[in-house]
Amino acid sequence: MQIARIAALTALLLVLGGTVPSNAQEEPSQRASSQTPTQEQIEAWVKELEDERFAVREAAENQLARNLTVILPTLIEIAKADGSESPCGLLQFLGFVAQDAWSDQGKLAYACLGQIAKERTTQRAILAQKIIQSISVSMREQTLERLERVGVVCQDRELSVLTQVRQVKNALVIDQEFRGTQEDIDLLPWLFDIQFVKLEGPAISPEILQAVVKLPQLRSLQIVETKLTSKDLRPLLAASDMDLLEILYSPVDDQCIEILQDVPIFGDLQLFGTELSAKGATELIARMETANVFVGRGGFLGVTCDPGSLVIQQAIKDGPAFKAGIKMNDKLRKINGVPIYNFEDLRKQLAKSAAGESVVVEYDRPVWSLRPIDQDPENRNRNPVRGLRQQLDGYETHTIDIVLEKRPSTMEP
Repeated sequence: MQIARIAALTALLLVLGGTVPSNAQEEPSQRASSQTPTQEQIEAWVKELEDERFAVREAAENQLARNLTVILPTLIEIAKADGSESPCGLLQFLGFVAQDAWSDQGKLAYACLGQIAKERTTQRAILAQKIIQSISVSMREQTLERLERVGVVCQDRELSVLTQVRQVKNALVIDQEFRGTQEDIDLLPWLFDIQFVKLEGPAISPEILQAVVKLPQLRSLQIVETKLTSKDLRPLLAASDMDLLEILYSPVDDQCIEILQDVPIFGDLQLFGTELSAKGATELIARMETANVFVGRGGFLGVTCDPGSLVIQQAIKDGPAFKAGIKMNDKLRKINGVPIYNFEDLRKQLAKSAAGESVVVEYDRPVWSLRPIDQDPENRNRNPVRGLRQQLDGYETHTIDIVLEKRPSTMEP
């Protein structure tokens, strides 16, 4: 019931110059004034927000709304100073103001409610938390709608993550389709449930990165083919704990080590196709105590496989391996003559080559034949097709040169 009042209060924003309802008992504190309200008037209106009579409450709300521009700082002081006995009506009124969270007044009211919500156990803190939650849900929906109009879409996607194709839920992607302004970027922190973000393309700026790291639930971040340099990564220092950070084909060099060593990564850190030197890669790995670090020159083969056996599960369509004729169920054996036994071996060998360079791939291809299931010739003649089964006869070893490419960040269906 208390939260429902905020929705009713919203209409006041449209009628700030409205008149007091005729059924209100007009008292001195309710009369409109052309002068700046006094402290006593403001406190009287705040008190009337708790009145049992609807007309009195509505009149007080109208007075506060009409004078909001000049009295908001005072209202915030009252709310902060009231302690655990703070009137619910004032918090609800601040919630109504905070619903327009894109405005300066809305930001001030929302910040005030946030401070009160941190008290945690008081009655007004619980109410402030509920109001903030309601506003956050509304702002999230408004933000998604606005971002979609400027080319930013949040949806489930198939992405290349740690060189494997994965279905990522609720992934936010900002790329060359982005047509927004700084005002749109500043809205990103309202997306309180976004955990995966991909930033791609030359239009990605340090300002966009700075807004993204403010996402309260951010856990995974990809930075793909941007112009961001090492010094542009400094906003990452303000990120919350992260499970994954990937920097792909961006001009990041050894200077990034001083920044990345202090970024809270507790999962995987991957630099792929950057300008980090071999010496720098060794130093970065030594300094990152909490993350699994992988540094590669950027060559991409384009296969997914069983990690333990290296049997190909998929040659990604139009990828280097696919173009070279590698198929599902082929089994990788060597890269440039070096035997490989698991996925980590494959990654390490491919990491030595950049996009555009070729590697020699040796693989086994299974040879199959159709054999009868039933050994009785009479039964086989009665059902010649249904009586056959596929049988593995062995393997043929092939060797082929493959030109590696850049790793795609989005996998098309």
